Amino acid sequence: MTAVAAEQPEEGRTLVVTDLSTVPAEPPDDILYTHKAPFIASLWNLWSHREIMYTLAERDFRVQYKQAVLGVAWAVLSPVATLAIFVVVFSRLKSQFPTQGVPYPLYAFVGIMCWSFFAGTLGTGGSALLTNKALLAKTQFPRECFPLETLLLQALNTVISCIPLALLFVYFGRAPKLTTVWVPLLVLVEVVFAAGVTLAVSSMIIQMRDLQQVLPIIISLGIFVTPVIWPFTKIPSDYHLFGNVTVNLQAVYGFFNPLGPVIASIRQTMLLGHNPSWWPLLTAVIGAICYLIFGYRIFKRLEVNFADVA
Repeated sequence: MTAVAAEQPEEGRTLVVTDLSTVPAEPPDDILYTHKAPFIASLWNLWSHREIMYTLAERDFRVQYKQAVLGVAWAVLSPVATLAIFVVVFSRLKSQFPTQGVPYPLYAFVGIMCWSFFAGTLGTGGSALLTNKALLAKTQFPRECFPLETLLLQALNTVISCIPLALLFVYFGRAPKLTTVWVPLLVLVEVVFAAGVTLAVSSMIIQMRDLQQVLPIIISLGIFVTPVIWPFTKIPSDYHLFGNVTVNLQAVYGFFNPLGPVIASIRQTMLLGHNPSWWPLLTAVIGAICYLIFGYRIFKRLEVNFADVA
C-alpha cells in the first residue's frame, strides 16, 4: 500500500494513510522498561478504583472456601495447626526462646498471625497477574488492583484468626494490655511493607516465570529468619564491630525486614504492656516506605508489557 494524502477542507487538516507494513507489531525493546507513569496521578487513579479491589477480594474469598468442606473454618485451623507444630517441635527449646513470662503458645501465635498475613499476601499476590491474565487485556482499571486486593483478602483471614487468639487469652487467664492501642499503627507498617514487596514480586514474576517456583521456597524459609518463633531480642542491639564502633543490628535488621520490629512491638504492647522499641521501629517504617515506593515504581515501569507476556 502506498502512502496517500487526502485533503479535508471542512476540518482544516490532512489525512495521511501510510504503509501498514511499516507499523511495528510490538513496541521496541528499548522502551519496554523505560515506561514512566506519574507517581501521584497513579496513586489517585488507584484510589478512584478501590471498589474494584473490594470486588476482587470478595470474589477470591468466596472462591477460596467454596469447595472446602470446612469452609471459612480453615482461616482458623491453619494458624492453629502451625502453632501446634511449633509448640511440639520447640517445646524442649523454650529455654532458648525467653518470652518474658508470657506463655509460649500465646507468644508464638501473635507472630504466626503477623507472618501469615505477610506470607499469604506475598504468596497469592505474587502470582495475581498470572492468575488474572485473562482480564489484563480486557480491563481499563489499574493493574495493581490485582496484587493489592490480596491485602484485603488476607486481612479478612487474619481477622477471623483472631478467634483462637482470644481463646488463648482466656485459656491462660490473660488480657491484652492497654498499650495495645499501638497495634493499628504497627499493622499499618506491615501493610505498607507487604504492599511494596507484593507489587515488586508480582511484576517480576510475570517477566520471569521461574520466580513463581522459587517464591514458595523463599516464603517457607522466611519464617525462620523472621522473629516468629524466636524473640527479636536474639538480635543484639549493640554489636561491636571494631575499636569503639558499635552498631544497632536490630535497627539494621528492621530496615531490611520491617516485619521483625513489627512483630516484636506487637508482642511488647499487647502481651507485656510496654511501649514499642522506637529505634528499630523507626527504621522499619523507613524501610517499609522504601519498599513501597521502590516496588510501586518497578510495577509501573514494567506494566506496559504485562498483557503481551502474560
